[in-house]
Amino acid sequence: MCSTCIIAFISGNSWGQNEKAFEKIFLKETQNSEDSGSNNKFKNVKKYSYYPDTLPSWFFNPPACTLGCIYAVGISDPDMEPSKAKAMAIHRAKAMAALYNFAKLQYFRDVYTSEEQSGRYTNIRQRFDTYFKISAASKVDDESFAVVDSHMTRYNESMILIKYTPKSLQEGTNKMLSVIGTVLFIEAQVGDAFEDQAEYELLSAVRPYQDKTQAAHFLYREKGNKFYSSSDFLDSSIIFPSYLYKYASPNWDKNTPPMVTYNGLWSKFTRELLFHLTLTTEQTKTKVKNLGERYNPESAKLSREVVSYLAQLKLNGIVFESDTMKLNLNVNEVLIQK
Repeated sequence: MCSTCIIAFISGNSWGQNEKAFEKIFLKETQNSEDSGSNNKFKNVKKYSYYPDTLPSWFFNPPACTLGCIYAVGISDPDMEPSKAKAMAIHRAKAMAALYNFAKLQYFRDVYTSEEQSGRYTNIRQRFDTYFKISAASKVDDESFAVVDSHMTRYNESMILIKYTPKSLQEGTNKMLSVIGTVLFIEAQVGDAFEDQAEYELLSAVRPYQDKTQAAHFLYREKGNKFYSSSDFLDSSIIFPSYLYKYASPNWDKNTPPMVTYNGLWSKFTRELLFHLTLTTEQTKTKVKNLGERYNPESAKLSREVVSYLAQLKLNGIVFESDTMKLNLNVNEVLIQK
């Protein structure tokens, strides 16, 4: 997550300031999203179709990973030139493979409870701030990766299935691949009113030995029915229209409603992956700290839940269901011997 966003979201002196900062940024970015989405046109998609794109079976049922072999899928943004789309998909597939192989998962959740006296009544307000981070870094070389299969959707999205074979490499003769994914949830409740907002971010970089860094950045924000996304790859902003992107499984019966997303398949996949990992981490061993801090003019009690561990991920399959994407994902904790 960009440092300015982190500071705006989590460094304020009161929960009201945090929420206002998030909302100010969010509304600024999304206030014209509906209009811009309808006015933007495809630049590289030449043929429009009412029908959804039928994705390959290996997207839903990837090859089984073994101890020394990992399979991962990368997907480019929509409406890209084929060569650039392929390069982005390969970069993102490598990033996923690095996360699956070995990653550090970190999580904390701050729970604020405050009371405000109003005549004979006491108004109780609660806010839950959740921050999740998954990170990985490893030395790689080009021979560690092999393209197994590919698919180009009708929206000019390149899908790449790669095979990753991790191996020990000598210092100074390889590249460093680093990946960071973050999630920020802010949930507030006053009486019966409830409001939530979220931000998902994925940053990845390949740093070749004595060469220019190849980096990618994807950001997705949502609040109610509003959303905003941005994408950068190789120092260029990737622009694509908001659209009814439709996808189908080759195993579906005829007339099955497609899975729909407004920002392309990668947006949906990364959002669901990071969301799934956040919930999974939340359900692991949690350390709770009662901080008991107070903020004027409100009196607030604060507790903090903390989780941190190393893990290997295994994506067993994907299912489209009721306009959502569900991931069958195993998170296996790795214990380091001292």
